[in-house]
Amino acid sequence: MLSIGDLARHTRISVRMLRHYDALGLVVPERVDPHTGHRFYALSQIWRVDSLIALKELGFTLEECGALLDEQLPVEQLHGMLRLRRSQLEQRMTADADRLTEVERRLRSIERGLTMTNRTLKLGPLPAIRLLHLRAEVNDESEIGGAVSKLTQQLDAMDLPGQRIHTYDGRTDKIEVSVGVAAEEPRHGLELTELPAEPQGASVTYRGPLEGVADTWRTLDVALDEQGLESYGVYRDLRVDTQDPQQVVVELQVPVRPTS
Repeated sequence: MLSIGDLARHTRISVRMLRHYDALGLVVPERVDPHTGHRFYALSQIWRVDSLIALKELGFTLEECGALLDEQLPVEQLHGMLRLRRSQLEQRMTADADRLTEVERRLRSIERGLTMTNRTLKLGPLPAIRLLHLRAEVNDESEIGGAVSKLTQQLDAMDLPGQRIHTYDGRTDKIEVSVGVAAEEPRHGLELTELPAEPQGASVTYRGPLEGVADTWRTLDVALDEQGLESYGVYRDLRVDTQDPQQVVVELQVPVRPTS
């Protein structure tokens, strides 16, 4: 016979959990001392505890574990439960594989952004830019991609010639996003807007998949911080060449100032 402490050591389950299983009728002591209340278990119950834990790790509920251990389920029902659990595990594996792929993509994107930033970072004044653009407001960075996509579709429909320029103006409660083209005169009812020249700015030239541009902005902020600078104001995203989405050329520009 094994004491509850012995069974806990053999199965690596806490005494508290064994008492819980006893209360649920899942692992009932072979004998309970009527005077002390001490629980004693048969050696064969080590297998029952191990099987219970194995079933739990497969995702079965304690009620289902009890029925399986006591062989109270018809074979057909057991077969169905196991098939369902297999399907759930396969779905989880697929989802985990997708997440791993995304993590690896982000790692490559950040590493590429760091390389581009370190190689092409330039400090100096930024020129004024005139453009025609469409604007939208978003609540945070997670909404920027969707806003840019919608604005791009609208601008494409206007068939405006000129270099594409995106701008991002972070404010206290909103971010203003715009998609436009460099221009010298109004067209299609759009007003001509001018981004003012900035006396001190930073620029980075990014080359790679279009989806990596956002991570390059982040690495640019890190590089500026290392030089005692911080970005502010309107961020400029000049699309130099976007014919191939997997190998775009984009110039990122932002006003900078000494870190306060």
